[in-house]
Amino acid sequence: MSANKATLELRPECGPIGSEIAGIDLSAPLDGDTFNEIEVALWRYAVVVIRDSNLMPAQLAAFSRRFGRPQVNVRAEATNAETPEVFWISNITEDGKPVGSHDAGRYWHSDLCYLETPSKMTLLNAIEVPERDGETFGDTQFASATAAYDALPDDMKARLDGLTAANGYRYMWNKKAREFGLRPVLTEEELQKYPPDAVHPIVRKHPVTDRKCLFVCEGYTHRIVNLPEAESDTLLQELFAHLANPAFHYRHKWRVGDLLMWDNCAVQHKATNDYELPLRRLMQRCTIEGPVLA
Repeated sequence: MSANKATLELRPECGPIGSEIAGIDLSAPLDGDTFNEIEVALWRYAVVVIRDSNLMPAQLAAFSRRFGRPQVNVRAEATNAETPEVFWISNITEDGKPVGSHDAGRYWHSDLCYLETPSKMTLLNAIEVPERDGETFGDTQFASATAAYDALPDDMKARLDGLTAANGYRYMWNKKAREFGLRPVLTEEELQKYPPDAVHPIVRKHPVTDRKCLFVCEGYTHRIVNLPEAESDTLLQELFAHLANPAFHYRHKWRVGDLLMWDNCAVQHKATNDYELPLRRLMQRCTIEGPVLA
């Protein structure tokens, strides 16, 4: 089958991030030039969507591999058996078992920030979107970590220079378990099967754009290294509040078939939990490994 040469049309959002990419059909193979245009748009707008992308898990995985090395999520029970790099996000239960992760994205975060090699980018494809009386629910919110850094006063930028912080999957697990009750609270022994803390710079330099980005995540970042606990807690809460400023945000309203892609260095994201069964939500996700952070 010959590669598909498309003429792309970009439809940017009004704020600092976000654009739709029109004029492309992902069910057919893409030529190199078209793929490169998509990648350039991703680095430029940080969040991009391609509509009407009704992909099978193997198709999503194959397209994702063109961006780099796929990651397999630590929650093996929520991955696709035939294509383990595909991770399911859903509120659906079948045969008494959750289909994927029921409580994903409840806090502002960057995907897999708890690993030494956090995600470079994420691809999330909508299979079922909760809808009632013509209104859709379950939006995904994005915050520009670059715009948030740029807006910091100079004295805060100087204060953050060189600081690192611990990002913990184990910390997040019991935080979610206690706040939302959709997963069990685990003992310290049970938590050992999950990755230990990853220590990352609070301010990252983007590997492509060279722009500086805030890299502290409400759901995972719990301690600034070499600061007293009270000072660490106060500074983290100040940075979390700063990232939550709507001036830095884009809110994506889902349609079935949307393939939403985002740059995990340049943005953080958060799910909107405004729906419940019988309104169903089913998403398939791939993440691409990024570099070790120094």
